[in-house]
Amino acid sequence: MKYLKNQLVWFSCVALLAGACNKDEQNVAPTDDNEAITTATLTLTNKATPTESVTATIENLNTTADFSKATLSLKANTTYTGVITLLDKTKTPVLDATAEIKEKANEHLFVYTPTPANLLTITLTDRDTNPTPGPYPIGLTTEVKTGAVGSGKLNVVLRHQPNAKNGTAAPGSSDLDTDFTVVVN
Repeated sequence: MKYLKNQLVWFSCVALLAGACNKDEQNVAPTDDNEAITTATLTLTNKATPTESVTATIENLNTTADFSKATLSLKANTTYTGVITLLDKTKTPVLDATAEIKEKANEHLFVYTPTPANLLTITLTDRDTNPTPGPYPIGLTTEVKTGAVGSGKLNVVLRHQPNAKNGTAAPGSSDLDTDFTVVVN
C-alpha cells in the first residue's frame, strides 16, 4: 500500500510539472529601447553642383538643444541630395546612431515635414528589406527640392517601429523630433 501511495505522489508531481510546461506558450520578444540621440546633422548637396553643400547641426537634443548651427540656407528652385547623421555623444566613444538605424532599418522611418508645405518637397530615397507589402522607405537619404524664395522650418522625426513598420508614421514612438530652420534664397 505504501508503494502505491509513493507511486501516486510521484505521478501527481510529474503531472503537475508537465502541465506547467505548455508547449503552445509563445515567448515574448524583448522590446527595443528607443535610440539615444544627442546630435542630428543634415547635409544637403546640390545635385547640379556636387561641390556645393549645406550642413546644419543640432546639438544636445536630450538636454538644452543648441540650434546655433541649425539653419539650412538653400537656393530657390534647386534639387539637393540629403543625408542625415545621428550621434549619441553621451557614450565613450561617441556612438554613431546612424549605423544602428541602418542595421535596424526595418524598424525605423524618418518623417520630414516642411512648414510652409510649399517650401520644400522631400522624397525618401532609401528602402528597408521588409517583406511584401514592403519594402518601406527609411529616410537616411533623401532628395530635397526647394520652391520659391521663402523661409520656414523642417521638422524631422525618427519613428521607432519594431514589429509595426508599415510605411506610415503612425505606429511606434519617436526617437527624434526636432526642427531645422530653412531659408530659401
